[in-house]
Amino acid sequence: MKKLIKAFCMSFSMFCAIPTPFAHVWEESVRSLMLVMFPFVGTVIGLIWALAAFLLNTFDAPQMFSAALLALLPYLLTGGIHLDGYMDCCDAIFSRRPLEKKREILKDSHVGSFAVIALSVLMMFSFAAFASAKEDENVFVLVFICTISRACSALGVSLLRPMGHSEYAGNFQSDIKPDNITALVVILVLTDIFSFVLCGSDGLIACGATVLGYVLASMYGFKNLDGFSGDVTGFGHTIGELCGVIALTVF
Repeated sequence: MKKLIKAFCMSFSMFCAIPTPFAHVWEESVRSLMLVMFPFVGTVIGLIWALAAFLLNTFDAPQMFSAALLALLPYLLTGGIHLDGYMDCCDAIFSRRPLEKKREILKDSHVGSFAVIALSVLMMFSFAAFASAKEDENVFVLVFICTISRACSALGVSLLRPMGHSEYAGNFQSDIKPDNITALVVILVLTDIFSFVLCGSDGLIACGATVLGYVLASMYGFKNLDGFSGDVTGFGHTIGELCGVIALTVF
């Protein structure tokens, strides 16, 4: 249990921008457990996201203001770490250049036009989804969307072949154990089950859309860049969560 708590603190400080007294906690021996605890980091972020949605609705905040805040909040809570990967991948993939040039663009720290366009499209759809939400929407589903998107990300990093330059994927894969992968699959399945038990079909449909969006987007990134990396999982993660939100609020 002590190792799991330490791994959660390490994962939380790496993948979340919320100030924490555990920011300097690090133990190399439990690094392999960081990905197992990653979905629970999502649970915390999802709880804050859902609470914000609940309070905005309770106090009758203007719908456009609520939609804008809820569209931005998950990126503020994570410090934009997944959004950065999404933008990098969009720049590389949509350049439609040869593979080596795509990978060169992926590593470039400058923001290109395709990243700006893709970010605008992402925020437009995210804002529109929250603006379309019904007054009685079960916002608690956001918790499951955040949890399951990170379970998918952790599985992607654990299982898919990394790019040659990707120390992120390679380092985590070198430490991953079969039991860790099993644990992530169990977390993913249990999240689906709990989403249905606690939120009914809304929860199950939103989680299913999140998983489908992540799989399709990450596979598209993997195919175009011939390998997996932190940027590719950020690309899949961002699109997966957007699909979950749209499934919750629009359909």
